[in-house]
Amino acid sequence: MTSCKQPFVEDQAKCEVVFAYHQQTKHHFNRYARSPGYLDWANQPNPFRHYEGAQQTKLDVHRQPRPLPYDRLYEKDALPAQPLNLETLADFFRYSLALSAWKQYGSSRWALRINPSSGNLHPTEAYVLLPPLSGLSDTPTLCHYMPQPHALERRASFSEEVWQHLTNLLPDGSFLLGLSSILWREAWKYGERAFRYCQHDVGHALAALRFSAVLCGWDLRLAQGWSTAEVAMLLGLDRSDEFFAEEREEAELLCIVGPDLASQDEIEFVPSAKGIRHQIRDAVWHGRANRLSKQHAAWPVIDEVASATAMPQDTRFADPRNNSQAPIADDVRNVDARTIISQRRSCLGLDVGSTLSLRAFLRMLGRTLPGPHAPWDAVCWRPCIHFVLFVHRVIGLPSGIYAFVRDPTKLDVLRRVMRSEFAWQSPAGVEGDGPLYLLREADCRDDARTLSCHQDIASDGFFSLGMLAEFAEPIRRHGSWFYRNLFWEAGLIGQVLYLEAEAAGARSTGIGCYFDDAVHDVLGLTDNQFQSLYHFTVGIPVEDRRLQSWPAYPEASK
Repeated sequence: MTSCKQPFVEDQAKCEVVFAYHQQTKHHFNRYARSPGYLDWANQPNPFRHYEGAQQTKLDVHRQPRPLPYDRLYEKDALPAQPLNLETLADFFRYSLALSAWKQYGSSRWALRINPSSGNLHPTEAYVLLPPLSGLSDTPTLCHYMPQPHALERRASFSEEVWQHLTNLLPDGSFLLGLSSILWREAWKYGERAFRYCQHDVGHALAALRFSAVLCGWDLRLAQGWSTAEVAMLLGLDRSDEFFAEEREEAELLCIVGPDLASQDEIEFVPSAKGIRHQIRDAVWHGRANRLSKQHAAWPVIDEVASATAMPQDTRFADPRNNSQAPIADDVRNVDARTIISQRRSCLGLDVGSTLSLRAFLRMLGRTLPGPHAPWDAVCWRPCIHFVLFVHRVIGLPSGIYAFVRDPTKLDVLRRVMRSEFAWQSPAGVEGDGPLYLLREADCRDDARTLSCHQDIASDGFFSLGMLAEFAEPIRRHGSWFYRNLFWEAGLIGQVLYLEAEAAGARSTGIGCYFDDAVHDVLGLTDNQFQSLYHFTVGIPVEDRRLQSWPAYPEASK
């Protein structure tokens, strides 16, 4: 398999745009990346996209899918495949992108979702291309998923010829799923750094969808060979007259979902098949996107990096996957996977006196290792992200700074580029349990707090971490578009840590605000060979009793 790239000069110019954007949007001690500087509540984007005039089909919120112990989410073929119908689609979306609760403080009320999002702003939208289904349509149909009513709304009706062209090599019961980002939703609050957070959220959503597919007995994996422009065409996102210009949706990725995909080839989609492209564009399309804000602020640098990171046509990965198997705990936790998935929350404050067992700590880290199971079988590149951990209160481990190397072939590189005084010792009692190395023993709470924009949650938990990505080399090797994939990998890791924390009786949260180069200085990194892309913290939550909670779908709790 080869990586088909753009002409060298053009691609290198786009890589420079990526590097410039990443540098420009770093936070520093003396200044933060450019943002509005205040919250313009009058123009806060509507968190729910819908298409005015499109037919909606409600999905059942009363269903109780087959039980599955949480730990079996990480096993291959944990459940037999379910048939594709509206009932199984209801399950699939309910435990991936649906609402998880409503919260209220005073007169303000807002929704939480199964998939995490920076600032709970939820830029990610999902679309499905389905075969004829009873209760939905007697023709192949493109639908947009609506989390608030838990419904599908019809965007387009396609011919059988289009459906067969796209899926003729896939098993019966398969369908296509696409994700997009409404960049404005994040830019409203975070300004120039918003593109980073949108990509985190794509990774969160991808992992959430992959875990939910396990509950249906389905596989899910990225479709290779599709360009960003082709995904936009298929999902109708290039139909500019149906969107407000400032609220356009950026096409992100396309997935195949269905039974027994492990032995299947990629989707046969020939970009030169003009007849099929014309049929997609000339299909019967329904609805116009609702307006999310009355006024908008322009962030040209976001448009520039979105353009520079668009996937070119027929791009595939040359790198083999690293299919090392993450360790499976011998004391399987019998709590139902749906319970863990539904109760996931981001913590706002953490208990400074709580502790975590070494066993639970190692299990959390082990779940982030690649392997031939969810969610890692959804992606098709070797891991590029490693951890720098600030360990505060893990029983049996000295407090200090640690490294967790997710690809063992990169250990020597990391040792070479980091500070020469780092110890790189396997902690006592951990030898053979994973690629964990003690760099420096110390009370690192102040460092953790300071580096994460002075936020107490980074120092008050059991541990916090920075996700350190192999950066310049893979972007230059694969292409500028790989910048998005690095953040997707970070989001996948984040969703695993979210669920693992819940399963351990704790809670976690992603931290998007950190001082980029200050993190690198602590580690001794001097160039962009490695860059910190996401921070995370885990601990026992301190609940805010002023908040009221309500069921996600009240009718489902009756």
